[in-house]
Amino acid sequence: MKKTKDFVILPFNSARLKNKYLVSNVLGAWDFLGPAEFKQFSAFGFSKESPFFSRLKERGLVADDSNIQSVIESFRNTNENLFLDTSLHIAVVTTRCNLSCSYCQAKTPHPKDMSYEVAAQVLKYMFDVRNPSVTLEFQGGEPLLNWPVVKFMIESARKINTTGKNLKITIVSNLLLLDEEKMKVLAKHNVDVCTSLDGPQKIHDTNRISAGGQGTYQQVVRKIKIFKDKFGKSVSLLPTITKDSLKNPKAIIDEYVKWGQKEIALRPVNNMGTASCSWASLGYSPEEFCDFYSQAMEYILKFNQEGIFIRERTANLILTKVLAKKDHRYVDLLSPCGAGRLVMAYMPDGSCYPCDEARMLNEDMFKLGNILNEKYDDMMKKENLLHLLEASCSNLWNYASVYSPWMGVCPVVNYALQKNVIPKVACSPMQKILTFQFEYIFGKILSGGDVLKTFNRWVEGEGYGQKK
Repeated sequence: MKKTKDFVILPFNSARLKNKYLVSNVLGAWDFLGPAEFKQFSAFGFSKESPFFSRLKERGLVADDSNIQSVIESFRNTNENLFLDTSLHIAVVTTRCNLSCSYCQAKTPHPKDMSYEVAAQVLKYMFDVRNPSVTLEFQGGEPLLNWPVVKFMIESARKINTTGKNLKITIVSNLLLLDEEKMKVLAKHNVDVCTSLDGPQKIHDTNRISAGGQGTYQQVVRKIKIFKDKFGKSVSLLPTITKDSLKNPKAIIDEYVKWGQKEIALRPVNNMGTASCSWASLGYSPEEFCDFYSQAMEYILKFNQEGIFIRERTANLILTKVLAKKDHRYVDLLSPCGAGRLVMAYMPDGSCYPCDEARMLNEDMFKLGNILNEKYDDMMKKENLLHLLEASCSNLWNYASVYSPWMGVCPVVNYALQKNVIPKVACSPMQKILTFQFEYIFGKILSGGDVLKTFNRWVEGEGYGQKK
């Protein structure tokens, strides 16, 4: 940290983007500097009375007695997650499933269902945490295969929320078992429904097939329509990008626009679980995904220019911190990551894991304990959780990156790929993809104009100019 007796320049990194230098410091402040400005900044060659100093001070790249409090407050706002208990509680109510997806990560050799006893303890955990906002998320397997327990937890959660917590309930389902009776319960209790839709029928039916080998597209879209038309509830959709998807960015986005989705999460397939056995047909290099991502983003931005609001989730998460200076609380893009701190996954037998990916690996090294005989506060002090969080600190492994203040490191995915929670950042596909995404977003910010206006609308969350 460079300093005089009057002000300091906080530790920073830099990268050349087009004709500018992007500079960011450890607290997440940033700015674009021209070559002469960067030279002046790096050499501490400016006075406190100069307009350049005033700009650097406003941007949070330098600090003195008059702005240090606002610099700290900005860091606190963008990292609010550091001061909160677990907010997302994932109830894996069954590990049974009625699909045989090509990239499944959750398949287990010994399927189990969650009992009412374990379900009740999950609810106790959720309402005991010191967080005013909590989310109960049902996952599987296919959670509707254990509908009685799902229904019990939904009704009980709404009934016992006497503490006034901001309670959100969501279910991640393939929808095949979603009949109108279940839809009625979900709609009555304001449960958000999320399902996978990998794109148009040809792409979706290649990846997501029933146990009997049939494609599921037609069944899924029929349930989406019924839920919307009869109960007025929209279903959130998620695609997984496989090798077949790479050739069809426009077709995938067209499908999401057709269903009125305001957001699409372009998620690369992970080389884990069933996918690792079929990686030759499913997988691709980080460079191939990045090419797909840039094509998809250009097409998404084109829709926005035409007045149709749709945003890409990872881009919007990045923009939320970079432009809006707010904490998105998205587990995988936090440093340290949100494992345990922001998310907890509860297995059918009560076993507790610090994130969804950790429970999918089914490794004892990630297991925190069992909710039937251990308290939440005790699990938060487990040595394996502390080591996991330490391994997820971006500034330890990606310390030279200008994007480190906003970038996450997932030790669980690193363990699955590299057999070590300590990442080899230069070899990490996730880090290569994230670095490209950050560079793409900052390049667009630097260009300004209509794209920057679109980005600001994304973080405001309003579909200005939305076509009906």
